[in-house]
Amino acid sequence: MAVLFLAPALRCGSPTPLYAQSIEEPRLVVRGLDFRGNHAIDGYTLRTSIATTESSWLVRFPLTSWIGAGEKRYLDVTEFRRDLLRLVLLYRVSGYLQVRVDTIVRRSKDAARIQFLIREGPPVRVRSIDISGVEGIVPLRDLLHDIPLAVGHPFNRIRFEWAADTIRAAVRDRGYPFAEVFRSYDVHEDSLSARIRFELEPGARGRVDSVIVEGAREIAPDVVRRMIPIRSGAWFSQSALYRSQRDLYRLGVFGYVNVTLADSAPQGPADSSVAVRVQVTEGTLRRLRMGVGYGTVDCFRGLASWSASNVLGGGRVLDLTARVSKLGAGDPLSAGFENWPCGALKDEVGTERFRLNYNVAASFQEPFLFSRLTRGTVSLSAERHSEIQAYRRDALSANLSVTRETRWDLPVTAGYSVSLTRTFAEPAIFCSFLSVCRLEDAEPFSEQRLQSMVTLGFVRDRSNSVLDPTRGSTLSAEARYASRLLGSDSLIQFAKGVMELAVYYPIGRRTTLAWRVRGGGIVSPALGFSGQSVRYIPPSERFYAGGANSVRGYGQNRLGPVVRVVNPERGDTVLSRDSPGNEVRRFVPDTLTAATGGNSLIIANAELRFPLPGFGARLSGAAFVDLGQLFERGKELVDFSKTRVTPGLGLRIATPIGPMRFDVGYNGYQPEAGPLYRKEGPELVLLNPLYRPGRSGAWVSRHLVFHFSVGQAF
Repeated sequence: MAVLFLAPALRCGSPTPLYAQSIEEPRLVVRGLDFRGNHAIDGYTLRTSIATTESSWLVRFPLTSWIGAGEKRYLDVTEFRRDLLRLVLLYRVSGYLQVRVDTIVRRSKDAARIQFLIREGPPVRVRSIDISGVEGIVPLRDLLHDIPLAVGHPFNRIRFEWAADTIRAAVRDRGYPFAEVFRSYDVHEDSLSARIRFELEPGARGRVDSVIVEGAREIAPDVVRRMIPIRSGAWFSQSALYRSQRDLYRLGVFGYVNVTLADSAPQGPADSSVAVRVQVTEGTLRRLRMGVGYGTVDCFRGLASWSASNVLGGGRVLDLTARVSKLGAGDPLSAGFENWPCGALKDEVGTERFRLNYNVAASFQEPFLFSRLTRGTVSLSAERHSEIQAYRRDALSANLSVTRETRWDLPVTAGYSVSLTRTFAEPAIFCSFLSVCRLEDAEPFSEQRLQSMVTLGFVRDRSNSVLDPTRGSTLSAEARYASRLLGSDSLIQFAKGVMELAVYYPIGRRTTLAWRVRGGGIVSPALGFSGQSVRYIPPSERFYAGGANSVRGYGQNRLGPVVRVVNPERGDTVLSRDSPGNEVRRFVPDTLTAATGGNSLIIANAELRFPLPGFGARLSGAAFVDLGQLFERGKELVDFSKTRVTPGLGLRIATPIGPMRFDVGYNGYQPEAGPLYRKEGPELVLLNPLYRPGRSGAWVSRHLVFHFSVGQAF
């Protein structure tokens, strides 16, 4: 039988004694905690402002409670009484002086359900804001726009303090290092209005006299000075101190950086010079990292890297890296893992793509290339990279890139690369797109060729986290150009552009709505090949879609145009019955599917990331809808009705390196129709221009696609 208790309303002054029952015996588990009547302050903020917390819903079930899942939270009467004061105080500093808080406690044998009943009352509103002493330093209109208070808004004393900080920072950014802001307010409870006053005492305007560097051992102090935006003789700027700290951390050689004024007060009333102190602690200048991992596409993978900072002085960085993937599911280290647990690679057996992937690279970075805003990188690499059902690329490359930080905090990177490259793809791809159907005629496409390319790109990152963003946006774009004018082979000429925008909206405290749009296109010149005019784009530069970071209702590279090849040399022998009913053995040849890619790409994703009740911040869920398609401009009309839409659900497990992600996408579409070829001697013969295989297997395998990876999809 539940017992109902009502605590009297809490007003100004000491709290009224609660109730006469003995809640202490026995200890009560808090099974429910709720707020009613709150409008100005959300429930999450109220929950975090009190000591009483709700138990996990998992403790309600004997099995989950027995294994320790979830956490029990008990009612502490003393803290519960203080919680009333905490809530009243929170509302009063937020401008609600007439707030009243009641409580209802529903008690059962060993549990309690608590409800806070809040009557907020009308708020005290800002009637006027007076800012004096800023004449000739900061435009008053700008300050009124920037401070987090406005006439007519509730008078929040926390925002009142923030407003003073905003004014102080604006003045200090204009050369007044010791500016102070005196603040006061008058509250009229009868009219529920407040008059706010800020009075600026700017002090003397000062220039930077010197920059003192402390803590540098192997890295010369002059290196530190040249990497920050503070120069002797320049007017003091508070934001320059913050930018200096950020820029020094970006070097990757310091474990601790603090940039402040050397003196906390002026030496004299007319002192117009200041000293800046830069305190640093050097991090580990030599690092060795090793790691292993697993992914549904790469199978098992390994990483080893060694980096040395401050090589040759000047904060320069040398980095040596070796990566390998498809361990156990690629020759020469195949161990049958393509059957399980790397089943996505099963169809790669017997192709040029069934090889170990690797990348060995060495890079050298110069952080100060004629300017602290410009850095340069030189790298050499050898790699083998394959994409499922698409291609394999072997390359020896040399790259040079220069990155410039622009005034809009937008890093722009320009680069030049030259590679000796070989690309292997299914001959049926060349037969379908270039009408080159004799196998020997297609061999030149797999020969080693020189690729010479320039790139230009930028990334505008305004998100609040690299690993798991919850607010802000990221905009990136890249353009590539390869041409004979740059020394590239005649078959490797193209212009390619890609742009992507991702936006993150917080909904409540732990829920995020994220969306992304990605698009791109490629053009190539007409070339004479085997007596015909072709527009050839290397398979490694074409667009592909489908996979854990693309359209999740499809496997890796399985969205878009495909070709299929019947290979009479490979297959399985199956038992069947003829018309009289006799058992016969029949050879069924393999049909190999290869993604052709496209020269145009459009992808859009929308994802709601939300907490799962009872699991805290460790586990969260996601619901998503992905949309996308590849197109081949010039061969067919761009038909947006062919765009595929696939919904899905996912789980996220928080880890130090980003969320571990499990996604399942639903695909209700039939397999893509495409040309079917058969190998007959030295050439390919077209059997069906629009062959569409049927779907076999259970409903789950026909319609659900599973993905496992680390990091958000975007």
